[in-house]
Parts: sequence; structure tokens; C-alpha cells
Amino acid sequence: MFTKTTKAFFAVAVAGLMMTACGDKDPKALLEGRINVSEPTELTFLYDINGDVYAEDVTTDSTGVFVFNPELQANEADIAIYTGHNVYGAFVEKGKSVSMEINGDNVTFTGDNVDRNEFVNAYEQAYSIWKFKPTPDQPFVYETYVANLEDGYKNATSKLAAVKDDAAREIYSRRNEARNNYYVIQNLSMHRRYVDKAEAAVLTAQMDSIIATIDPNADETRLSGLINFWYNNAKLSDYLPKEINYYGYTPAMYAIIDSVLDNEANKKSLYSTLGNMFFMYQPSDSAITAFMEQVEPYIANAPMIKKTFQNYIDERAKIIKDGDAIPCDAVLITPDGTKTTLFEQLQGKVVYIDFWATWCGPCCREIPFMEKVVEQFKGNDEIRFLSISCDEDLDAWHEKLKKDNPDWPQFVFTQKSNKEFCEAMQINGIPRFIIVGRDGKLISANAARPSNKDIVSILNTAIENK
Repeated sequence: MFTKTTKAFFAVAVAGLMMTACGDKDPKALLEGRINVSEPTELTFLYDINGDVYAEDVTTDSTGVFVFNPELQANEADIAIYTGHNVYGAFVEKGKSVSMEINGDNVTFTGDNVDRNEFVNAYEQAYSIWKFKPTPDQPFVYETYVANLEDGYKNATSKLAAVKDDAAREIYSRRNEARNNYYVIQNLSMHRRYVDKAEAAVLTAQMDSIIATIDPNADETRLSGLINFWYNNAKLSDYLPKEINYYGYTPAMYAIIDSVLDNEANKKSLYSTLGNMFFMYQPSDSAITAFMEQVEPYIANAPMIKKTFQNYIDERAKIIKDGDAIPCDAVLITPDGTKTTLFEQLQGKVVYIDFWATWCGPCCREIPFMEKVVEQFKGNDEIRFLSISCDEDLDAWHEKLKKDNPDWPQFVFTQKSNKEFCEAMQINGIPRFIIVGRDGKLISANAARPSNKDIVSILNTAIENK
């Protein structure tokens, strides 16, 4: 699932027809376009302005037309555009307007700043996370990943040469090199797991030599992701007091980061990452209060980070608990294309539900265990088993079902219900399993996985719970 650091939702007026002529007094949108789809499709626009990361969702009309026209907090921005496993790029500038036509991997730009748009698009496509993310059906092959990176880097570099503005071209050149280095390190790191100790030591030395060149105060270090490699290898924890618990660790690291970095945007990036990790470990209310008091001096001028942290605090009161009703229904699609709903599938039985996706390795590793559990309860009319995929790539989902031939009901979310249901249920990661009672209420909002040695006993207890 695609995870979002910070969300800002804007009202977007979608034009009835792309390229409709406007009168002289009508302001043009920063970016308008069309993607080759036949139904409304959600696009996520992600961009960084001085270390604040904005993620905005825009839904196309049924012909694929979209308009992106937020109030930018800067004069210009480079945009990454995500939809499913496809990634595109664009450049927007206040007072200028550009149009893009998307057809598969092919993108055509017209309007202002075409040269910069073509580079940013080539850059985002070259370094798409999906080209370097192993899946069960497409496992990591070092030579393939190296070839993908070389081809992408070559294509991005060729577009870089056409950028007319000298200053912009220099900035993009540094960013291109930094992003390439990011994936060189990542590929070496993954390859290191599959070789003997001697070769692993050679690969580690190669990684270390690149990491040693990282400038932690450079913007491209933040924008390429290299800031995380720098942080993990900078041994900043050496500056920490010897006796410090986990909840005191994060505020102490804020102070160290503030002392060793000069770039405020890069500080914010690390503050955000560390803060998100802090909340991920479900701290107590008292730990949160202490944390917020201690980090306040460092995030005083970072309202987006403060808002994100406050959202975490607010959401704690809404956490779905055992005994709660499922917060919303979800529209589901069967393998033959029929639409149904989750509530229709509960059927007044105890239901064990698996939320998964074909691209999720841990999800796919649970499938053989799920098969065994389903077999053990075969013929027991008191319980149902459902698998609901979060895949947006329906071809990949169908191919996986064809390969595995599971003997229990399979569904996939619609794009809209996927987002709505997962947000309502606070499903922030998969695999996720839940157990629903006959009354439609949750027996377990975060149930044991099929691989758990006690899963049969857990499900029998749920069945006996009248």
C-alpha cells in the first residue's frame, strides 16, 4: 500500500473538456491533463516544499481528465504523480500552465516549461519505487535491478541536457546523481543478503564509500532519500546519554540533529521520520505528553509536522477496538467482475478476513497457512473465510488467483472503497486479519495470522462465542 507522510486535501474543479479555451480574465490551472482510463481514477500528487511534504488526491472524470491547481507555498514545485504502480512527474510554476497527456508510459507535454516537465517526468519514471521493489512473483534479481537503474539514469540524463535554465539544470543534475546513488546503495544492500561473507564485505565497502560522500545539508540529499542512509550511518546515537529509554531517545535525537545540521528543511525531514516512528510504537499518553513538550522547540516553525503529530493524538481516541461495529461497508469485486459488499458477505457467521495484496511479500507468505486453516474448518458452517485484496492492478490479482487457485471466497476492493474502508478501520499496513462475530461486531480488530500456532484455537473460541 502506498503510505502518505502528510495529507492536505483541496477542492478540485475537474474540467468537462481538456484544453477548453479560456477568456483572458480566466486564470489557467497550474497543471491539467488526461490519462488514458475509462472510469474515474484517483491520482496522488506528492511534492516537497522546504522539507514539508504535501500529498494531494485528485480524481479524474470518467474520461481521465484532471486538474491540479493548489495554492503552492512556493513559486514552483516538482511533482510526483502516482496512480497504481505507475509514476509520472511534472513541474509547475505560479503564473504558468502546462498540460500533460498520459498514455501508459508515454507522456506528452504542451504549454509552459515543457523542457523541465520532460526531465521531471523522466526522473520520476526512472526511479519509480516499483522498479526496485521485489514482489513474490517478481523477486529481486541484482542484474535486472542494475539494468533498470542504468536505463533509467541514462534516460533521465538525456532529458536533463534539454533543460534550458542553467541554474535549474545544475540543481536537477545533482538530484539525478543523488537519486541514482540512492538506488545503487539499495541494490547493493539487497544483493548483500544473497552472497557469502567475503563478497558481502566487498559490497558493504562499496556502499560505505558512497555514503561517505553524502552531504547531509544538501537539498538533493533530502529529496533523493539519501538523508536516511546518512542518518543510519552517521552514528549520531554515540552522542546520546548511556542510560536512556526508548521514549526519551527521539527527543534527544532531535537535539542532536539540530546541532549537526544547518539545512532546516533536512532537519524537518528527519524530525518527521523520527516522530512518525515514535508514534508507530503506540506510546502511552504520558509518554506522548512528555514527547510533545520536549520536541516543541524544534518543530515550533514546522506547522505541518505539528499537525501530523496532533492527528496521531486525535486518532488515538478513534482506534477501532474489539467489540466495535465495523465502521463502514465496502464495495467489493469478485473475480468474475460482480460487485457485492462486505456486509453482504458476512451472512451472520463468524468471519475470518484477510486483507492482502499481490505485491506484499508477507501477505503472500501467509497464503499457504491460510489454505491449511481453511481445510481444517472445511464443512463447518459456523465460520467463513474471506480474502480481500488491496490491489489496484487487477491483472496481477487475477494472475495470482489463477496461479494459487484458493478454495475460499476472493474479493478486491474498488479503488474508492479501498481508501475509505482502510482509513475507517485504521489499516495502515498489510497483511491484516480481523475476526467478525455473527452480530457484525469485531471479535478481534487485529487478529492472529494464519501462521500463528494458536490460530485454530483462536477461531474455535470465536465460534463458541455466542
